[in-house]
Amino acid sequence: MIKNNLETVIEENKVTYKKYFDVPVDLLFEVWSKPEHLTEWWGPDGFTLTIKSLDFSNGGIWEFIMHGPDGHDYQNKIQFINIQKPKSILYKHIGDGEGDEDVNFQSRIIFETVGEGTNLIMEQIFSSKQELERVNEKYGAIEGGKQHIGNLAKYLEKISKPN
Repeated sequence: MIKNNLETVIEENKVTYKKYFDVPVDLLFEVWSKPEHLTEWWGPDGFTLTIKSLDFSNGGIWEFIMHGPDGHDYQNKIQFINIQKPKSILYKHIGDGEGDEDVNFQSRIIFETVGEGTNLIMEQIFSSKQELERVNEKYGAIEGGKQHIGNLAKYLEKISKPN
């Protein structure tokens, strides 16, 4: 059973989300790294995902489109900086190429084994407090992050139920 135990901490230019999942670390890492999983849960509520390309390796690029519930398509590009299977993923969101107001930030995803389960820690690190505030005001980044983790929890519950 996956409980709703999401903890969110906002400091200066960083948002940290922490949640315990009653699944092994290898499974949690896998759903963050394989396209067949990512398309099932990635993004806030109501969004769907189309992966254009995914090179899940250090220095690799992931290009995808998030289809919003309002019908708008959001182009995204991520570069993986440091992947340490199954401990962490560090990536840089390098914008969408749609102008001066690209959303640029780093995310560090940490997977901590706790007994038979896993603590997930997702940090979103912005260049400044002002940039975090801008992105949150324009895109609802903090609530979107909470929904993102919530959708991950729903997906894990679906795939980890005993048959």
